[in-house]
Amino acid sequence: MSNKPKVPTNETVRCNKCGLCLSICPVYGQERQESLSPRAKVQLIKHYAEQDLESSSELRQIVSQCLMCGSCSAGCPSGVNHASLFQHMRSAMVEDFGQGWQKKALYHFLTHEQQMELAARFAHMGQRAALDKLFRDFKLGNIPIKSMPRFNDRPFRETMPAVIEPRGERCGTVLYFTGCATNYVFGDIGRDVVKVLTRMGYRVEIPAGQVCCGLPMALQGSSAMARKNILKNIDLFGRNDVMAVITDCATCGSAFGSEYVPILKELGEDTSRAETLAAKVKDISLFLWENRSELEPHFAAKDNLLKVTYHAPCHLRNHQGVLGEVERLLAILPGVEYLRTPDFDACCGGGGTFFYDHPEISKQIVDRKVSNARDSGADLWLTGCPGCQINLAGNLKDDDLLQVLHPVQIVAAVLDP
Repeated sequence: MSNKPKVPTNETVRCNKCGLCLSICPVYGQERQESLSPRAKVQLIKHYAEQDLESSSELRQIVSQCLMCGSCSAGCPSGVNHASLFQHMRSAMVEDFGQGWQKKALYHFLTHEQQMELAARFAHMGQRAALDKLFRDFKLGNIPIKSMPRFNDRPFRETMPAVIEPRGERCGTVLYFTGCATNYVFGDIGRDVVKVLTRMGYRVEIPAGQVCCGLPMALQGSSAMARKNILKNIDLFGRNDVMAVITDCATCGSAFGSEYVPILKELGEDTSRAETLAAKVKDISLFLWENRSELEPHFAAKDNLLKVTYHAPCHLRNHQGVLGEVERLLAILPGVEYLRTPDFDACCGGGGTFFYDHPEISKQIVDRKVSNARDSGADLWLTGCPGCQINLAGNLKDDDLLQVLHPVQIVAAVLDP
């Protein structure tokens, strides 16, 4: 091992080993192994940094078994920043053992937008050619290939003008960060974001050249790889002349709102523009709730009652502090009955690539959520994270009547023509 510690110890000394994190950690809650608890990982990191613990494949495996959901940090009475520690430790493990080819390929595409677009087009062509039927018995983690969402016919941003004027009097201008998921897979969500915002009176700008938010790489310990993406997005979105920067993805929103500043600080970069951006970013559901006075006049009377339930994404709840606002938004929608499940705010077990890296643990976590969603009697299961949407929908059975959508889609459905 190097004489220089690879991870900082200033966070580890805050942990008093109280164990409160055990009750809120989804991985520990499933496995009941102390070594997988947040407090155990903190102590392992501490000994590793102090060179009392050698690097090993077992240590790497323990560190990887974390959903990076942020529940431990949100509930820690000592204020331990677990996410920062775990990202540093994952970086150390990549340095010690290298990165698997699957993640190398994924991160390559996420940092090369043109190649990402080309890969998405080929994937769409493959789905149209029914290649997914040929591989219907294959799975990505625990999700069957046949249950994965279809790629857009064309990238969403390619189908939209750079500026969309509002219907009626303009009340402000917002920038829209579409993220990779909306751009390449969930174009219908993007269209509904634009529909709702322009109906409310907002001028929507979709800056060209935007790239992956970079958080997928950073969460796996590759912050340096994410640097170029982060700086490019800050150049495009760090403006003072707009009301807000809108995101429809909980992960992208947490990247812009809470992760860019510490990542750039760690990389020795100036953070002033990142701070400007963080102050402007708003998840679409939060923005709609805060500006409901401009939304409610456009509600249409609805005779049919839709029953909906909600899954709160970890990156929205723990990293952006948005929870009750989404439920309150759903409660005011005409023709909509909101049915809360007992675990609506529990992690779904997706965790970026966690469902692929640790499919057995992920499957057991998500199956409980699926069971509770079925029992709720809801028609629609709403969530504001594309990763969660893929994980939840991908673990439903073929005969399930539940449909998984983004909250903005149900908002768009209740607006007048």
